[in-house]
Amino acid sequence: MNLDRNKFLEDNKIHDSYHEFFTLEVIQEIEKIMEVISNYTPVNSDIFKVFRDDLSKVKVVLLAMDPYPQKGVATGLAFEVEKDSWMDKGVNTSLKNMVKLIYKTYMGEIPGIDKLRQEINDKTFDILPPNELFKSWESQGVLLLNTALTVEVGNSGSHIKLWGNFTEKLIGFIEEKNNNIIFLLWGAKAGKYRKYIEKSQVIEHNHPAICGNLKNPKDFLNGESFEKTRDLIRWTGKITT
Repeated sequence: MNLDRNKFLEDNKIHDSYHEFFTLEVIQEIEKIMEVISNYTPVNSDIFKVFRDDLSKVKVVLLAMDPYPQKGVATGLAFEVEKDSWMDKGVNTSLKNMVKLIYKTYMGEIPGIDKLRQEINDKTFDILPPNELFKSWESQGVLLLNTALTVEVGNSGSHIKLWGNFTEKLIGFIEEKNNNIIFLLWGAKAGKYRKYIEKSQVIEHNHPAICGNLKNPKDFLNGESFEKTRDLIRWTGKITT
């Protein structure tokens, strides 16, 4: 049985800092989930990608809902897309609004989309392209975690309940092993996990897909996720020395 566990850890490139979490019991729970799902994304090799870096170096956990449901888009990291330009049609509404809030954090205002595109193009607002930005965040200590690690293709939210117990246990483990983390909870589904976070600082607001009503204090573009963590993470991805 230990060989099965070791094989799981090796095949999925799980970092040593998570080995204690992935007990035989947890792996068996994962196997039961995998037995009842089909036509899912991301691909098997990316499902546990978020656990490949050292937990002790994590500063911020960005807790999102579930992977992108479009086939071939999800990477195993929350919100990440492999696009080399913010102008690409594959950059969805959530990502555009995330960039708007990053702009607001460093430039002091919420830009219109045309201004945002122009300033990204001419580097007045210097932010890494999507296929580099999320890797920069990860290297700086952002854990890009979805509450569900899989989703049925074309059916957003379809596996959230299946992964619920796993994610509850995982949050407890993260807090136990690293007590200097800030959790960013975006949207109602991520917010349901607030009750399992006992020690860490939490920043909550609406999901980036739902915004535009600035009279609502919980609106994403009123959120302080980036502002309150800008001393920890350079959210433009541009690391200055």
